Amino acid sequence: MPQTLIKSVFISMGGHRLFERDETFNYRSTHHLTTNGFYEFLNWFDERAWYPLGRIVGGTVYPGLMVTAGLIHYVLNLLHITVHIRDVCVFLAPVFSGLTSISTFLLTRELWNQGAGLLAACFIAIVPGYISRSVAGSLITKALPSLHCSLLTTYGSNQ
Repeated sequence: MPQTLIKSVFISMGGHRLFERDETFNYRSTHHLTTNGFYEFLNWFDERAWYPLGRIVGGTVYPGLMVTAGLIHYVLNLLHITVHIRDVCVFLAPVFSGLTSISTFLLTRELWNQGAGLLAACFIAIVPGYISRSVAGSLITKALPSLHCSLLTTYGSNQ
């Protein structure tokens, strides 16, 4: 997964950081979810979002990204790999980007041949719209885990 390493290059330049307001809100939501639990997350009123009005978070977000990051954090801690939830959030996009290339290769190899699978994996790795959403520190809900999961589901149904 060389593309995962390439997309993590920003981390070596500026440390672990989230770039935009959406990423920061998603990180705070994930942190609240892992700290207080899912029920509290659904009933959470965030005073810092949409200041000065605030925001009822549970009814206004799609929690899939937060739950995915929280589950990865939980599993890593179960395996005694102590990692901060911020680090999971920062590296979630490049990891799923690499997994998307693998699932694209598997699906295309199943439908056509190995050469086509390698070509498809290379193409998905360099799509500009996907690169901009899958660099380290990009914690947005647009197509990160969903593309990988849909490709993997399609591959699994063809087996």
